[in-house]
Amino acid sequence: MGSPRIKGNKKPVLTLGTPGADQSADIISWSIENEEADSDVVTFEDAASGGARQYFLRGAAIQSTASTSFWRYVWENTGETDIPYTVAPHGNAIATAEEPHFVGTLTIGAKPTIGGEASTSRSSAFQFDYEFEIEGEPVMDSGTP
Repeated sequence: MGSPRIKGNKKPVLTLGTPGADQSADIISWSIENEEADSDVVTFEDAASGGARQYFLRGAAIQSTASTSFWRYVWENTGETDIPYTVAPHGNAIATAEEPHFVGTLTIGAKPTIGGEASTSRSSAFQFDYEFEIEGEPVMDSGTP
């Protein structure tokens, strides 16, 4: 039968801040990624575990200057640290073993782009890319205490 897949046609939920505000209506894409952390010193523990990793929440979203928009949240909170986040890839309100959430804190990245290219299409919308540094590793919350 195979494993259930995460699909883009479900409504994944991304919340930021306290209390958590759902930003999903403005999000086009998101991913939690990691890469080798920049470090001037590698400890023996780092070397034994394969090196330190830095995690990021990256993606794209629509541009909107509305007071409740994701664009506006990023603009007004650029550089803020210790921002709680929750990513629910399956769109479920409560984390479960089969449909976990990913949680932690992050730092809001640079001010977002404003503007774009001209278009004759009424459906054309400006968008921007975002990148937030996750503090430590994301925690997979499977709903068990």
